[in-house]
Amino acid sequence: MLKKEYLELVHKGISTRSNLKDLNDLTDRGKDPLKPWTAEKTVGIMRLIRENKVTDEIHLLELFQKHSKKSLESLTDLVYNHQLKAFGCYKYDKDIVFKYVYCCVIINSLRGNSTENKFMQWASKKNIIIRRPKNVLDEKYHVDFIEINEDIRPLSFISIKPKTFNYGYRQYIDVFAGLESISCQFNLPWKVYIHNDFDFKLLNRNSLDHAFQSVVSEAAKSYGNYQF
Repeated sequence: MLKKEYLELVHKGISTRSNLKDLNDLTDRGKDPLKPWTAEKTVGIMRLIRENKVTDEIHLLELFQKHSKKSLESLTDLVYNHQLKAFGCYKYDKDIVFKYVYCCVIINSLRGNSTENKFMQWASKKNIIIRRPKNVLDEKYHVDFIEINEDIRPLSFISIKPKTFNYGYRQYIDVFAGLESISCQFNLPWKVYIHNDFDFKLLNRNSLDHAFQSVVSEAAKSYGNYQF
């Protein structure tokens, strides 16, 4: 299941306050993030949640430990050791790093699933027709939904993000690069819908300034072609 000392931390309760900014910079932001818990390296977490109708942390923890290529302990070691390269020292101890990893993998995934469910309800009210994409589009290209018309023809690729994404989205170059890559391959636009209380704010390519559009286009070249 999980090492005893880490399981005790889980039972005591881990909150989103463990999502530390400088560790987030190390794993998920910037031009070359560590990206230790992608589906390719671990398991498709959102798929696990949907297929098993997961609603609580312990259930997701059990499934992740069972199906992931890397356990939470291994991910903790990976992030902990990477501190030396990123910070020049071990800035945080193993317990703090574990709580950060747990927050990203377990808590944030459950919150992300909840946000996606809210978007489906919102989209229905706005007469936006959507369907789920194939797993690879979600797990590699950050596509959560495909917008379609009444004839089931694809109109756009959609990614759903939490409210916090709005405050520093330029740091998440990998997200835009994935969307831009798949957009160019299928000649369909991408849209990012950012959750904002009871509404969703649209962010698309035209929302970005020309300089950042160039950065995104360059980063998209590192993505391989979609395999049918």
